[in-house]
Amino acid sequence: MAEHAVIIDVSRYHPASGRRNELLAAMNALAATTGGSEGCFGAQVCASDRDEEALVAISRWASPAALEAFAGSPDFMAERERMSFLLAGPAEHEHLRSLPT
Repeated sequence: MAEHAVIIDVSRYHPASGRRNELLAAMNALAATTGGSEGCFGAQVCASDRDEEALVAISRWASPAALEAFAGSPDFMAERERMSFLLAGPAEHEHLRSLPT
């Protein structure tokens, strides 16, 4: 596996009213599963200093293909569907790509 992540996925979620703790628990469980996926260097849930309401999931990947394979997996898609009722709206996603040195 590469020494550094090629892709860093940053996903920002806003919990539905009264659902923050449930969303946090679901996101932590998903991060644990994600971190064990092929091509994933790790995943974690963070708080933002810019948006106190948001919960931010960060995962680091060896390749775009590894991230795409995980994101398209039936298990992830089912988990995302289960989490949808805990959200105030759609998640915001950003992919950061490593630049050559």
